[in-house]
Amino acid sequence: MGNWRIQTTALACFAAAGVIVWALAVSALDAAPKEKTLAPGTLKLAGRTMSCGRTPTLISHTFWDYGGAKKGIIILNPTKLKGLTETVRLYIYAHECGHQVYGPKETKADCYAVTRGKNKGWLTRSGMTEICAFIHPHPGDWVHPPGPKRCEIMTKCFDKAKPRRASRQ
Repeated sequence: MGNWRIQTTALACFAAAGVIVWALAVSALDAAPKEKTLAPGTLKLAGRTMSCGRTPTLISHTFWDYGGAKKGIIILNPTKLKGLTETVRLYIYAHECGHQVYGPKETKADCYAVTRGKNKGWLTRSGMTEICAFIHPHPGDWVHPPGPKRCEIMTKCFDKAKPRRASRQ
């Protein structure tokens, strides 16, 4: 009978140790960083190295939107960006970069983004169609015009922008 008590006690200790190890593993996962700041020019997005002058990028899985900008920093939420096309992801970054240049002016940030995209060679007419499809459903708010109006403005900016010049060989 004493042997049974030792085995039961040993089994209970192993079970308790297993619960403790499991709890430590779960808390380690919860402690994993949900945010990370990338130095200017080190962000890789859609296979490209992205840069916005000297502005760092905050990668935040908890940010409420696809992207955002505060003075001196661009914020991207990779969880939200994951389901978007490469062109739309690049547009979002360039749009937030536009806020670094023009402040809170949404239409200027939009125009900056599509002009930059065309100049850099990652935005084509079909890419504009992707961006407009993404923007179109948005009703607008106190800072953003409705999606169809934004698309109209961005298309005019795209049409005026100069395409990427071919490099000399």
